[in-house]
Amino acid sequence: MLKMVKCSIVFVIFLILGCQSLLLLLPDSNWELFLTLAAICFTLVLAGLLYLCSGCQEREFQEQSKVSREVLEEKEIPWSVFRKVVENMPIMFDAVDENGVVLFWNKECERITGYTSEEIVGNPNALELFYPDPVQRAKNVEEFLEFNGSYRDWEVDLLCKNGETRTLSWSNTSSAAPIPGWYTWGIGTDVTQRKKAEQRLTELATRDELTGLFNRRKIMEILGMEIDRAARYNDPLTLCLVDIDHFKQVNDVHGHNAGDIVLERMADAIRQGIRKTDSVGRYGGEEFCIVLPHTAISESRLILERIRQAISSMTFLLDSGTEISLTISLGQAQYNPAIRETRQLINSADTALYRAKQAGRNRLCTLDQDL
Repeated sequence: MLKMVKCSIVFVIFLILGCQSLLLLLPDSNWELFLTLAAICFTLVLAGLLYLCSGCQEREFQEQSKVSREVLEEKEIPWSVFRKVVENMPIMFDAVDENGVVLFWNKECERITGYTSEEIVGNPNALELFYPDPVQRAKNVEEFLEFNGSYRDWEVDLLCKNGETRTLSWSNTSSAAPIPGWYTWGIGTDVTQRKKAEQRLTELATRDELTGLFNRRKIMEILGMEIDRAARYNDPLTLCLVDIDHFKQVNDVHGHNAGDIVLERMADAIRQGIRKTDSVGRYGGEEFCIVLPHTAISESRLILERIRQAISSMTFLLDSGTEISLTISLGQAQYNPAIRETRQLINSADTALYRAKQAGRNRLCTLDQDL
């Protein structure tokens, strides 16, 4: 509104000046000239007063704004107001003391974990509820102390009251705590669904869709890492390639759906026969690749022979009701310092597999084995 008034006054001033200027150009008497000059001077004085007034109002407004900001900055927020805000935040908010005892636990924390504020606040054993495994609990405490109570986007798996494990991302600070006694305080978000989605994408990128085993790219990546580890620490490493004998006949006689059933059950049998430290992937078609780290040929032979015998004694029930039996051929090779690339070890295992097939199939051969 004030701005509109100023614009109107300025418009009037320029209108008066314009009219008086026209009067000066017209022939008239001395007293009319005097009046015209007087009107012009009056108009200029009015414009100057308007400018001064406007400047004073602007400075006064700035000073008032500055005072208002200083008052707001100096004013302390009452604990009751602060508590009400954080208590009802749509995000997890907690605070702990130097001993790790929870001092504040808002409603979102209660909703996500299932534990009420009465169960958590002041409870010196609260961590045991969330991390019952003492090893994992000690690791989390160690990381917490390493961060000195201040961290951003720290992801931890937390056991909820209903027995479900959820992944939470915490961002905390240990500086300028608003409440005396708070050692660290901050916010947390539930990222469980995001982590599951990421894991699913990873599985799609690294797993064979039919068998659930690692795909070729991933098993080759694992083999490369194991070769590097074996070279660095002089550890034994064995690679085995597996091929289903006469698999083409299964597809030709019984159809590709029968072939898929065979591949799935073969994958399960191999998966159950290896150790937790071993890795298996679908190398291509009816071929599988088994990586056995920290394993010499003598030890791997025992593992692989058990797998071969278990599969040779299996029967495969097809959708048509027909039962068939199949065997596998295996070729293994051990890493040695002369090997510089992944392909060299694969070629060695492939040569051993070829010898197993040439020798009549349903057997395990090693590259340096005399047939």
